[in-house]
Amino acid sequence: MKKYIILAVILSLQFSSLNCANAQIKLTLAQCLDSASRYSLDLRNAALDIDAANLTIAEARTKYYPQVSARLLAFRAFDKMLTNDGIIPAEVAAVSPALAEYAGQPYTLREFNSAYSANISAMQPIYTGGQITTANRLAKLQRDVSQLKYRLLERQLQEKIIENYWQIVAVKNNLRTLDAADRQVDSLYHQVELFLKAGVVTRNDLLRVQLRRQELASQRLRLDNAHQVLLLLLAQQIGLADKEIDIEEIPVDVSDYKVGNNSQCANRVESLLASKAVEAAQLQLRMERSKNMPTVAAGLIGYNTGIGGLSSTARQFVKDNHTNMLMMATVSIPISAWWGGSKAIKRRRLELEQARINMQETQEKVDIDNRTAWLNVEQARKQIDVMHTSVEQASENLRISTQRYQAGTETITELLDAETLHRQAQSSLANAIADYHAKLNIYLLKTKDTNTQ
Repeated sequence: MKKYIILAVILSLQFSSLNCANAQIKLTLAQCLDSASRYSLDLRNAALDIDAANLTIAEARTKYYPQVSARLLAFRAFDKMLTNDGIIPAEVAAVSPALAEYAGQPYTLREFNSAYSANISAMQPIYTGGQITTANRLAKLQRDVSQLKYRLLERQLQEKIIENYWQIVAVKNNLRTLDAADRQVDSLYHQVELFLKAGVVTRNDLLRVQLRRQELASQRLRLDNAHQVLLLLLAQQIGLADKEIDIEEIPVDVSDYKVGNNSQCANRVESLLASKAVEAAQLQLRMERSKNMPTVAAGLIGYNTGIGGLSSTARQFVKDNHTNMLMMATVSIPISAWWGGSKAIKRRRLELEQARINMQETQEKVDIDNRTAWLNVEQARKQIDVMHTSVEQASENLRISTQRYQAGTETITELLDAETLHRQAQSSLANAIADYHAKLNIYLLKTKDTNTQ
């Protein structure tokens, strides 16, 4: 008996875990935004661009230090390179008295068939016309641009999530409105059935109510399909495409959302990117000028050379191994580069002017975008007030039509028209509230940098 009890417990646990695995995940807007930021492939690539820019900064910094290089050259010949033998001529005495004792003695170089040379050098740049400093500033600028592009991609992703999220809210509210309409039409259907049995109305009245029920069923199918499609899209955007998700039920009251107009654009990501483009153009111009400046460097070179195969006699005249160190300085003046360099400098000046014009245009567009976003928020808020009034009027109209129909002073068509107007007003209110939330959140996203910096 105990075995059966234990088996039942195990099976119940397995089924419960399976149900948990397949359970629907309910998410808030903040959770959706956080999940999307962690999952987005575009943001991952942007983060890699930032890492690459940091490595570029580290690479550019090494140019301040001495540039060290080593070189090795070695060879061995298959045949003897020098094969002649001979007698040291007597004339060597005229060259040096110390060589007189070797005059008339034989010599041979036939064993010379290998040699090597190894050297190591360290050159410290002293003056490069500002190329190294400018390259380091360009590297840091590229890192800043990569970070700004990451923020821009993140904001654009969040805007898509916000729009999709509030579209789902609107669809869910429309489904609730449809539920209320179904209850009203069902109640009306039963009422008309009673009136038909009593001979008060005709069968056409009942048919009209049946057609309205079919119309509501068709509309529900469309809303259910839109709901599922939007959830699938949201799940894909936040990296949960293999999960069944839904959004948390949240209140749609807008009384607590009060913000002021902020049309400043200096700290919008787009404006910051445009200003970075101007800074980059200035640095590129400085780099072009520095290419036409002299460069000065100083350093040390140490070397060791060796020759193999010399006879003992030859080694008396030639050292088979030699080591030395040199101190050197170089000055390089790019004279011929000035011919094309002046044209390159003019081109960089034109690019700088273009960057300044683009920055001014971007700031104007951002300012218009900020103002437009604020106007959209205000318009959406006012639209809610209008829709509230419409719902109140439609509700009162439906109440009066219902009473008149029951009193026999109004037709079923007029009552169904009143129900349609009431349902459309409620749907419009739900859409207006969702639209307001979406536009408000997007506006806050766009002005977040301005508000926080």
